[in-house]
Parts: sequence; C-alpha cells; structure tokens
Amino acid sequence: MTGFPAPFQHWLEKHDRHPISAIDSHTGGNPTRIVLSGIELPAQVQGVDAARAWLRQHADHFRRRLVHEPRGGGLTCAVLPVATQEDQCDIGAVILEPGSYPPMCGHCMIGFASAIVELNLLPHLQPAADGSLHFRIRTPAGAIGVTAHGNANDLHSVTLTNVESFVVRKDTHLIDDKPATVELLYGGDYYISVDASLIGLQLDRDNATEIVRVARSLRSSYTQQGVRDPLDDSEPDVYQVLFYHYDTATPDQAKIVVVAPPGVVDRSPCGTGSSAFFAKVVSEGLLPADGRLTTHSIIGSTFSVSAHQLRQTPQRLYVTPALTGRAYINGFLLIAADSADALADGFAPL
Repeated sequence: MTGFPAPFQHWLEKHDRHPISAIDSHTGGNPTRIVLSGIELPAQVQGVDAARAWLRQHADHFRRRLVHEPRGGGLTCAVLPVATQEDQCDIGAVILEPGSYPPMCGHCMIGFASAIVELNLLPHLQPAADGSLHFRIRTPAGAIGVTAHGNANDLHSVTLTNVESFVVRKDTHLIDDKPATVELLYGGDYYISVDASLIGLQLDRDNATEIVRVARSLRSSYTQQGVRDPLDDSEPDVYQVLFYHYDTATPDQAKIVVVAPPGVVDRSPCGTGSSAFFAKVVSEGLLPADGRLTTHSIIGSTFSVSAHQLRQTPQRLYVTPALTGRAYINGFLLIAADSADALADGFAPL
C-alpha cells in the first residue's frame, strides 16, 4: 500500500500490518464504515450470501477490527462491497455490526450508495435524463433499488427501494410489570415495536439511559421463550427494539428511536425501522397508501418514506417502501493491526 508520507509508509512496511482502507460516513448521524481494500474474498466465495457466511465462519476478525472498540464502538457499522451481478444487481454488500451480520441496514445502504456516486465506484453507471443515477445493491435481505438524486458533484439525496415490509404479529406483553401492546415489525430486519407514549417513555436525548434500560428489559423478556411468525412458524432473529411516538392528528410525522445491542440508541431514524413502521401505519389505515411519512430521530435528523408497491394477501399487507435520506463522507482512514497487540482484533463494545 503506497501513497502515504514516508514515516507512515515505513511503519506499515516494517511488519505485516494487515491494512484495510475505508471511507467513514454518517447518515442522519449514524456512522457507516465502507471498505475500499484490504479484505480479499477467496476465489470460491461467490455472491453476497457466500461472502457473509465465509466472514462469519472463517474471518470474523475483520468485523471485529472494523466495528469493535478501540477502532469503533456500539454504533459503528461497516459495509464490505461484493462484486456480484446476482438478482440483476450492480454490486453486493455484506453488513457488519458490533453484534451480528444483519440482513439489511437502511442507513448503511444510503451511506454506501452515496459513496458509490460521489467516488464513482461504479463507473459503468449512466445518468437518466434528469441526471439521477439508478442502480441495485444485493444485500442478504434481497435486492435493494437505489435512485441517487443529483450527481457526484452535487448529490442531494438517495432513495432506497427496500425489501417488502410488514407487521408480523401483535401481542400484549408486560413492560415494567404493566400490560402493553407490542408489535413485531419487519422492514429488512425485525423490530419489537412499542408506542412510547402508552408506557410513559419520553423519546428525548436526555432520557437515553432510561430508553436503553426499558429496551434491554423488553428485548430479554419478549425473546425469552422464542419468537414465532404466526404464518409459517419460523423463528426470526429478533434483537432490536423500536419505540415510536405517533399522533394520528399529524399522520405524516413520527418519532422513531431504535435501540440495538448491547444498548445503543440509533442516532438516525433507522432506515429499516422507518420502513417497518411505515408498513404498520399503512396496514392499519392510519396513513393512506399514497401518503409520505417523515420519521424523526432522537437527535432531530429525518428520513422520508413512501410506498413503492403494495401486495395484499389474505393474511397480511406487504409494503415495499421507498426510503429517502442523505449521507455525508466524514473522512478516509487506514486500519492497521499490530501482531504484538493483544487487542488487535478489537473487543466488544461495553
């Protein structure tokens, strides 16, 4: 790896530092680290699902180096681009989080898509008549459509056509020993969802510690006996909690606060969470199918969601959301590992 000042280059070459180059960006305040070089997939590993499995089973140290402390933290997510054209996609992505390899992450894909446009990472793309770029990213959850509004010199926003989103089930559950309605929603990932106003929970940044406490308790109790989809009896991987405030007097506005393990509050309104919540309000008739929902985060950043497509079955309504947001590149970095460092592969966030 070249192009660094001489002292840095000498340090890198003195030992095998296993350098990984990456872009750091944020979407609505939540970070994404996009790998540019330094992780090579074996030749036999083809496609996103195989790449995800290989990383999980044989090379998890890459995830820990990228997103665990001391280089990352509880909020840090990373994206490993995968060269693939499966499902008519232009590129693939494996998502790496502190605790898992999630199937989809909205803020990560907005960040990845923005980097693709701003750095011309897919030079074969040709703009449409209005100057926008259209391409597809294969994620573990499925193919995601991307419309980039603007160009590399003036990118305004990114719209993701997400995977089908829906309400899985609705139950009564005890929260702090009080019964409350709890919904399980899907928007590319699963969310235990609760109306915060019904349990007296303020969704303000000054109340973050209490939000995390309630989320941890709810996640533990809700998943203790396993969670089943009533349609096919499958057992989804459920690990995130979504609190919302929604007033039917302003049906096009919602505040969404998602808590992910080990207990961190998403700074963005959460892309897959916003998709899941949009599917809920459309399914319940609280927002018309042609309506647009603006979701607000705990720090005030926003996404907007509309319906790209609906599919009704006798059991449930499936909504394909169009999620719009904006990401910004924060910087470029080189991650290195010293063989003498006992913490070179990182340690899980506290």
